[in-house]
Amino acid sequence: MTGSQRQPTRIGNARPSQLMTAAGIGAVADLPGMSVLVRGLEAWGAGGPVIAEPRLLAEVRAALPGKNVTSLRAAPFDPATADDPYTSVGIPVTTFPRWLRCPACNQLLPIDGVNQLQLIHRWGRRPDLAKWIHQYCAKQGNRPAARRRACIPARFVVACARGHLDEFPYVDFVHQADLSACPGPQLEIRDAGSVLGPRVSVTCTACKARRNISEAAGTRNAGNLPRCRGRHPHLQTFETCPEQLKLMVLGASNLWFGETISALHLPTADPAHTEIDENWDILSLAPEAALLHRMVAGMSNVGVLRELGADELWAMVEEERHRRADDSGSDEENGESLLDAEWQLLCHPTTIEQDDDFRAVPTPPPAAHDRLLKQVVQVERLREVQAAIGFTRVEAPSSGGPGVQRRAPLSRSHIGWVPAVERRGEGIFLELQEPAVAAWAESQQDHPDVVALRGAYRRWLINRDRQPDPDFPIQRYLLLHTLSHLLLRQVALECGYSAASIRERLYVGTPNVPTAGILLSTAASDSEGTLGGLVALANRRFLGPLLDHALRGAELCSSDPLCAEHLPAEPSDALHGAACHACLYASETSCESGNRWLHRGVLANLGTGLAIQP
Repeated sequence: MTGSQRQPTRIGNARPSQLMTAAGIGAVADLPGMSVLVRGLEAWGAGGPVIAEPRLLAEVRAALPGKNVTSLRAAPFDPATADDPYTSVGIPVTTFPRWLRCPACNQLLPIDGVNQLQLIHRWGRRPDLAKWIHQYCAKQGNRPAARRRACIPARFVVACARGHLDEFPYVDFVHQADLSACPGPQLEIRDAGSVLGPRVSVTCTACKARRNISEAAGTRNAGNLPRCRGRHPHLQTFETCPEQLKLMVLGASNLWFGETISALHLPTADPAHTEIDENWDILSLAPEAALLHRMVAGMSNVGVLRELGADELWAMVEEERHRRADDSGSDEENGESLLDAEWQLLCHPTTIEQDDDFRAVPTPPPAAHDRLLKQVVQVERLREVQAAIGFTRVEAPSSGGPGVQRRAPLSRSHIGWVPAVERRGEGIFLELQEPAVAAWAESQQDHPDVVALRGAYRRWLINRDRQPDPDFPIQRYLLLHTLSHLLLRQVALECGYSAASIRERLYVGTPNVPTAGILLSTAASDSEGTLGGLVALANRRFLGPLLDHALRGAELCSSDPLCAEHLPAEPSDALHGAACHACLYASETSCESGNRWLHRGVLANLGTGLAIQP
């Protein structure tokens, strides 16, 4: 839907996973005929079906204290009206930016200004044909509205590191905040090709004022932009903000970074509690035991609960109600990380702890790599639930280390739920030899590359108003993350899935209980994530050559020697060593750390003496 002067209308489609990775709340989505911004949760209504995952819900509640999050919900969607272009069931969006450019006459026109723009959407089942047109374009004459060229979004916006987003101040920028000599701003914008930066001129045809966008680009010219107004267009709110605005190009990758928490489904020995979790939105409404028992008797997907007596069933529901009402915090606050239970199950897979959403089978590691690998597990089936808790702009959210993120909220008030998506797929789990990893990490404590990265990490935290974390395991994380990326790139060549659809999950542990494991998985909201191409590569006959190719590939990079010799030096706070787009970087949908903590030197002989001996 799009904000217009008439009724909301359907203007496009998106996959559920896109709401977590590319087109979530606060993100700008490019549609065929316009650019739109996904609105906050207040505009989503009651949301979609509840997604049951208690471990993840507890972690979300801990990450959003005071938000009273009681459930994870899918995006609102009604299959019965999926083909109806006029239904209001869906994700609400609004046109952004609200400055559009007419491609015929190059005029800059605000949607909220004089009635020069018109939203055309008359083709019913063709939402991709929705577009804004310039009604009074002199160069298009009396051409019918349906044949007029669609106005395109103005390509510049401004944002700050606290997640605020605003229109580029074209009028004030061109007139340098002095409109006294202009009878009425009439703007046009023209591009000129250049490799030295933006060569885009904005001219006011009314007073002949003219200025180049390059005068607002970069840190040196930041003073030519106003201070941040603290605008959250997805919430339609303003707040006080001390940050300086930054010029951004529409569609830039750093315009929106979704911040999510994910958890794998773990089988439970008590199927009754599983059925209560999956149907909690209905069972929680029962006011008494007798009515609850009658409700369960009429439900088709609660076979275990129907076998219980009324009193026993009521006791279990009351126990669940008290557990959910207890806001004591997540497992991590109680001494157990969200990853701990996953680690224990993946390291010790059994036929008892399996169900329709989880199945893992251990397989021998390749003989040539048994010094580094302790165990390989074929995860034939898995279910991952991912929940959104906010987003950032300009800089990606960090993982590892204490402190409060500069996270923008998903809603103005306490909605009581957050959007989530569940996906099913398959994966490969690698457990490394802990003695070998621990011995190597200890021996490289004072290596010059580790010292340089430790200094960069300190600067990185201080630059973001966070306290340094002396316990962050730099060597261990470098090893696991680099091996994960090397394997991810190599596996994508063999398994049939694209590299962007394979996700990593690292198990680093804590200083008291260190762990060393990698899960590479692919998951989708349909059957695409369970084709078997990835899990088959866990067989030692295939995994051995894959590891050999990956480790040999780490020795060379097309950007060497610049890549191989890279180390962050003061004042740089880059958290990587020998790594770049040509050798180690992965897509945002695959990497859980924003391509930080990567260094080919921990696995390849780059002449530094840092590499572990596999």
